[in-house]
Amino acid sequence: MDWLLSIVRVAGASFPVASSLVQLNSEIESKALLQRVAKLEDPISHLHEQVPELSKHIYQKIKETNSNSIEFADNFYKEYSRPLAALESQKFIKGCHAIGKQFAAGLRVVDPSYIMYMCALTEEAQKMEALINKVDSCWVGKWINGVEIHESLNIPLPVAQAVFEIYEDKGYGLCSKTIGEYKYMGKA
Repeated sequence: MDWLLSIVRVAGASFPVASSLVQLNSEIESKALLQRVAKLEDPISHLHEQVPELSKHIYQKIKETNSNSIEFADNFYKEYSRPLAALESQKFIKGCHAIGKQFAAGLRVVDPSYIMYMCALTEEAQKMEALINKVDSCWVGKWINGVEIHESLNIPLPVAQAVFEIYEDKGYGLCSKTIGEYKYMGKA
């Protein structure tokens, strides 16, 4: 088929049949371009067709447990083995593996951008906007407590921590390094 499209491009619309093939060729190229652009805009969803559905389940479990270390029943890991493998290969999650069992002790969501992806799929926009505004307007030297944000906005602690880490990576602030503490201090 590629050879045919190549010759059609050369012949152009000068032949009666070629004009319809030129149209077909441009439609095929447009569709391919749109697919490539969609992958650039949303690379996580394009890892595997089940990633969005799986991500909603993972986020629901994070909300239930208020933790980014979560566990599911064995059949869940079997049903979603491919998208889980794709997420783990990209270092969005980290599985607790053992011989003979893919996720022996569950998994941990380790990438803050993946947490933001899950929030974009399922969390209420006004809660996320309030969280971002709070962190974005943090004064230099002022601490923000993630537990207070969790309680006031009713969002999981890992979501607040993910936003803190993203802002820290940009150089705008610092995350507390104390274990069990979810705090962020503005730096810029």
